[in-house]
Amino acid sequence: MNTNGTLGQKHKYLWLIVSFISLALFSSVVVMWDIVNDSYLPNTQQITTEQEARKVNTLKAPNAAKQTLEIPTGIYLQSLHFVSAYDVHVSGTLWQTLPNEMQIDSPQLYFSEQVNGTMNPTLRYKVRKGDSTTYGWSFEVTVRQPFDYSVYPLDHKTVWLRILPNNIGTEVLLLPDLSSFPSTDLGDIFGLDDQIVLGNWTVDETFFDYKLNSYATNFGFMSVTEHQQRELHFNVVLKRKFVNAFVVHLVPMLTVAVLLFAILLNFSHCKTTASNNGFSKMNSIGAISALFFIVVISHVDVRTKFPSGGLIYIEYFYLIMYSTMTWIVMASFVEYREGRFLSKILANDSLILKLMYWPVLLSIIAIVTYCVLF
Repeated sequence: MNTNGTLGQKHKYLWLIVSFISLALFSSVVVMWDIVNDSYLPNTQQITTEQEARKVNTLKAPNAAKQTLEIPTGIYLQSLHFVSAYDVHVSGTLWQTLPNEMQIDSPQLYFSEQVNGTMNPTLRYKVRKGDSTTYGWSFEVTVRQPFDYSVYPLDHKTVWLRILPNNIGTEVLLLPDLSSFPSTDLGDIFGLDDQIVLGNWTVDETFFDYKLNSYATNFGFMSVTEHQQRELHFNVVLKRKFVNAFVVHLVPMLTVAVLLFAILLNFSHCKTTASNNGFSKMNSIGAISALFFIVVISHVDVRTKFPSGGLIYIEYFYLIMYSTMTWIVMASFVEYREGRFLSKILANDSLILKLMYWPVLLSIIAIVTYCVLF
């Protein structure tokens, strides 16, 4: 009876089963990525008509009755890019339509979250139609927003311009000039240049809406009811290009995982076989140390880009790699140890450890992915 042949056939079946399990686990992770990446639904609170804008302001603003002057206001962005994790620089054109008797030399608005000075408007056109005049300015501004990066690189970001009248508390209603765009229905993209370069982002939708903001002060003159002010927002919903982040961060992590598996495959309880494979405790530690520094450098780069308070999704992959390196180093030290328990674990050149590597690793990734993203 050929015992070695039977044993080899059994091992082949075990590897086949492990391969199917690993493939199923990896597929489940990819499916979860795809679900989250395409999970955005249009914002149902957005303003799609000027009638809706008037109705929302009547319902939400306690002092709406006082605000009688409507100023149609439009935005058209020609550039948008992230200066840092929380700062976004935008430029483009804004316009306002006012009664002819109101002569102005600057926009009757400001962006409340602007940083690095003012928005530097430059008058580009002035068109008179009937009893009103439309003024158009080019502008550029950097705004700061509290973005959430907890699910990076599967995140969606809503970049908004918070638009307020120049004189707070005045009887002015900034009304989105929706008639200036071809379509402003749910899910539509408008107010963006067709040639805008967004780098690692794609646009899900754009929209106007109002948010009711309560101030913790009366600014020295407001009544109690005027502490709440409605604020016009122009929103651009962005989706990160997952493939770019996958190549930059996850492909290196996958490569490290494969190299760690290659180190594990060289483990052998037989010293002769281990020697032929070039395996030794010091060689293993040296190789893992080199991989460790690669992972650390990449991890520091991620942490520097996104200095958030908690862990972001991509960081769990680094923690998993740290843990995997640690237990492989520990396994290399017990490879030649004797003992009833260890003899079972290390039998057949540590076959159990080798078989369990990918199923355990991918199971942890699948569990973490589900817990963080859902």
